[in-house]
Amino acid sequence: MTKNLTGTSMKKLIPAVVFLAVLIALPNFFTKSYYTRVAMEACYFASLGIAWNILSGYGRQTCWCAASFFACGAYTSMLMYLRLNEVSPFLSVFVGMAVACVLAFIIGLPCFKLSGVFFSIATIACATIFRNLLIVFNDFTGGTLGLAFKIRTGNNLWLMSFESTLPYYYIALAMMVIAIVVEILFVRSKLGYYLQAIRDDQTAAESLGVRSSRVKMGTLLVCACLLAATGTVYAFQVGYIDPNVVASHDMSIRIGVMAILGGMGTIWGPVVGAFIAIPMLEVANNYLSTVGGGGAGYAMYGLLIVLIVLFRPAGVISLWAPFVRWVKGLFGKKDTAKGGAAKS
Repeated sequence: MTKNLTGTSMKKLIPAVVFLAVLIALPNFFTKSYYTRVAMEACYFASLGIAWNILSGYGRQTCWCAASFFACGAYTSMLMYLRLNEVSPFLSVFVGMAVACVLAFIIGLPCFKLSGVFFSIATIACATIFRNLLIVFNDFTGGTLGLAFKIRTGNNLWLMSFESTLPYYYIALAMMVIAIVVEILFVRSKLGYYLQAIRDDQTAAESLGVRSSRVKMGTLLVCACLLAATGTVYAFQVGYIDPNVVASHDMSIRIGVMAILGGMGTIWGPVVGAFIAIPMLEVANNYLSTVGGGGAGYAMYGLLIVLIVLFRPAGVISLWAPFVRWVKGLFGKKDTAKGGAAKS
């Protein structure tokens, strides 16, 4: 029995290992750095989508303030670099995660008393307030102008400063792998089991002694840490941040769309969604930039999301199981035919 389970687990790992191997080797197949940048952007949004998916996918607590935690990591790390004599992002990332946890506690304490659409609306309001605070305290945060690095030269891993895109790509890929590992560990943890029990029937879970408010808060803290860590890496790669981008409602929606498009409540759903949505949006903007005043690409992007929600509400990843069954049936028929011919 144990051998069978191990064999099944190994078979499930094969597509993931192949996918990661392809991503590692990807820069070797493209001479233009543009394609590496697109893949890097997909890695970032896969990490962000995974963080959003932990609470909103597995817990069905649809949260639209993910960009606020993302901005916490970005702003904290950049401010520490600019104001405290170039503090390394490998140190400031932990401060950013701590700040994001404080914000998560402030947001979660009142919002988790609500449920359903009221919870979602409350998180939108909190995100709007946070973005406006970043704008109002312009002496500290730079206001609408944001914050930017001075021109950085040379290659320095400790300060995450590189002259080419390639090192940033592998850092983004490593961030995505870390997010996947955290997601898997969370799902298999006691906190993950409690969250899924609350999702299925909160009243029944609470009757068995599960503290739903604590479980949801703990989950939000995990999400906030992942979002803040990705925000730190993203800020040092881009070199410029402002509240209307990193803390915007549009950013929160884009983060959530990755999981919704790929498949909510699944390990690989956000990754699949990111590696479909980001390249598709880039291609659409490239070839449809002159159509409809530049909005045709976003229109096609929105149309795809609508079609997925209507015809594949479980996400694109739900196509994987039928595909595997089709392949097995295809090879199974061939094997049967060969066996029959041999017998005759």
